[in-house]
Amino acid sequence: MLLEVDGFAVLRTIGTNHAAFPAIAGDAAKAARALVLKQITHKSTGVQAVRSIRAALGEDVFTLIVDGMSNAQIKSLATRLDKHGTAGKAGHGAARLHILALAAGTAEAAAQPPSRTPKASRTRKPAPTPPARIHYESAGAVRHKG
Repeated sequence: MLLEVDGFAVLRTIGTNHAAFPAIAGDAAKAARALVLKQITHKSTGVQAVRSIRAALGEDVFTLIVDGMSNAQIKSLATRLDKHGTAGKAGHGAARLHILALAAGTAEAAAQPPSRTPKASRTRKPAPTPPARIHYESAGAVRHKG
């Protein structure tokens, strides 16, 4: 039977008593980075959640983690956090800076652009009405007998 262990309590204990765990210091750093990345890149993580993560970790640690992200992760995160902005389409350096600015609260996600009005369809000219028929009486033709 597998017993459930409170992972946060274990990680907190390792962190506060790191001298007792010298052999896993490197593994702890990798695991911590991987866990934070997993949370940042999760599809349900929005701008407010990223700001909370940055506040919990501190600016320096958060910046180091973002700097270690791959270009694909940066592009995906920038596009998800700012759907209507251009940072996801810009270079990877600009996208990193935009993510850091969004997390710091010094930038906001771009607002949705106003919807385009549909092009006015061409109004067709009405078909020309056929000319009135000329009746022989109205033509004024007269037959002469003779």
